[in-house]
Amino acid sequence: MIFLLLEEPTFMTKFSNISLIDPEITKTWEAKLFLSFDIDWAHDEVLYDTIQLIEKAGVPSTWFVTHETPLIASLRNLQSVELGIHPNFNPLLDGTYQNPNNTSEKILKSSMSLVKDAKVIRSHSLTQNERLVDQFKQVGLTHISNTFIPYGSAIVVKPFKIWDQMVVVPHCWQDNVALRMPLPFPATIEIGPMLYVFNFHPIHVFLNTENIDRYERTRHLHYTPAELIKHRYQGIGTRTKLLDLLGLAG
Repeated sequence: MIFLLLEEPTFMTKFSNISLIDPEITKTWEAKLFLSFDIDWAHDEVLYDTIQLIEKAGVPSTWFVTHETPLIASLRNLQSVELGIHPNFNPLLDGTYQNPNNTSEKILKSSMSLVKDAKVIRSHSLTQNERLVDQFKQVGLTHISNTFIPYGSAIVVKPFKIWDQMVVVPHCWQDNVALRMPLPFPATIEIGPMLYVFNFHPIHVFLNTENIDRYERTRHLHYTPAELIKHRYQGIGTRTKLLDLLGLAG
């Protein structure tokens, strides 16, 4: 492990956007931090809470969009923020789509209508197969972030290319997964020569979720932020981890 002692201005430049990654050019990803956020249909107040943190820190980030909201425009106005798509293919697998004629192509095109210039994708639940990759290529996507390789697994995480020059960008930390398994969180002084992509969800940032029970028992409040905020965890949780990465005080 290489330990980097960085002055704050230098450290801040260590953040970057997923679409800028070229596996063959190591300076585009090695020892950099990539913050990504799966919007996951969050209430606008919950979403705006996370947006404010990124705006205050002024760092690049990648947001995977699930639905139409005026806050998409707010994100576009932030310097170095890029928007990707977060389509949900799960109902095709469990048979819960109300429209039986729906297809993966239609779902993908619907997502692309939200972010017409999207280059990056992370499917809801990381759903992917060979046919979907071909469809990603057809709509103009270039970078796929559907591969989770846990930090602490002793696997050196790097981006790589598959067919049609599609770039696979694995992520090493995911907040909702960290609620289900012991998953160490990289300290900023430990950032070494590999790829560091973080996957956060605004609902967990808002709640500062530290265990799955807090998330599940507040489900009925996820769209009433004034009540939900009363259940924010006051210890070390998802929000405090993000704040540590951003160098912001709690």
